Amino acid sequence: MKNKIIQVPRRFVRQEWGGTETVIIETSHELHKLGYEVEIFTSKALSGISRENILGVPVRRFSYFYPRLGLRKADKLRLDMRGGNVFSLSFLFAIMFMRDIKVIHLHTGGFMGGFVRLVSRLRKIPYVLSIHGGALDLPAQQLKEIVAPTKGSFNWGKIFEIVLRCGRVNQDAAAIICVCENERELMARKYPQTKVAYVPNGVDVERFAAGDAARFNKKFAVGDREMLLYVGGFYPQKNHLLLLDAFAGIIETRPRTVLVLVGVAYDQAYYEKLISRIAALNISDSVILLPNLNFEDDTLIDAYAAASVFVFPSKYETFGIVALEAWAARKPVICGKVGGLVSFIRDNENGLFFDVDSAPDLRRKIELLLDDKALAMRLAQAGFAEVQNYSWSGIAGKIAAIYEGI
Repeated sequence: MKNKIIQVPRRFVRQEWGGTETVIIETSHELHKLGYEVEIFTSKALSGISRENILGVPVRRFSYFYPRLGLRKADKLRLDMRGGNVFSLSFLFAIMFMRDIKVIHLHTGGFMGGFVRLVSRLRKIPYVLSIHGGALDLPAQQLKEIVAPTKGSFNWGKIFEIVLRCGRVNQDAAAIICVCENERELMARKYPQTKVAYVPNGVDVERFAAGDAARFNKKFAVGDREMLLYVGGFYPQKNHLLLLDAFAGIIETRPRTVLVLVGVAYDQAYYEKLISRIAALNISDSVILLPNLNFEDDTLIDAYAAASVFVFPSKYETFGIVALEAWAARKPVICGKVGGLVSFIRDNENGLFFDVDSAPDLRRKIELLLDDKALAMRLAQAGFAEVQNYSWSGIAGKIAAIYEGI
């Protein structure tokens, strides 16, 4: 019986870990327990290593390029980091001739999606598509930021998009998995003949509940100060600048408060802009930046343990897995009423919503939780109770049911 699952993300490297990588690695582990053999096929974007094992899962990487004329080296790197449409013939040949594939699970579109669609039709192997970064409900500004590196270059690969019929990758999938309920509804409406399912992301509750606050406080000289935490990649969508503005107001009356920012520096220019803003606001002594922290580093779970409040200022999130991580650490969450967050966060029940365009509103909500310990504890407890429904074993079970159903 063919029981092999090929997971296909656009890239997959330890040093640029994000929510998609977490979902793939955690569900791969759980699918293995259910009797599936899982491998990850991806491009060599940000890594020249052809084969390796990441956290127990085999990873194969394939050479690639961007079929665009006039693409600068810096822009290529930005595409590698976020949103690049990679073209890889070696990837196509590998999946074309790999034996005993039960399902190909796509986590990207573009050329890789077009290649998977082609193999699916030729070999009669079904493929499932997971939407991680937003497709139909992605705000225009976020889409503009993603495609910005291609500006000024000529897309000579358009002919391949037409030949591969990349525009039909969604429509021809055996199933589409959405992590946002709103996007599930939009997808179901647009592709009524395709099975569209809502399967949220999950979290390793035990791991994120096991952080050591004292260890973090000692390592970074936080001491007994109240600490605000945000974990999210450094690029404009994540809205760090607004958080810094709100925080500058907070420490005027609470000078012993500290802000910790953890994330991958996807956009170096944006990261340098944050450093400049911190200096301009004269809050350097109160902000701790931890860029490119390894996902496996215990410093991450220790940061959650040490936090008083988890602040999530993103302008848009397809899901928002870090909110689950904060809940697992029993921390109250403040976030915008955006994207997939509204699928599982309820205002004043298990979290607090704020206006993502208003630093004063964010400041008010943070100060409310710092002042009202009973409210902060109630939200944290409600979040911890809710997060029990998001175990990776449960999420993988839903995905396995989709595999078997198709």
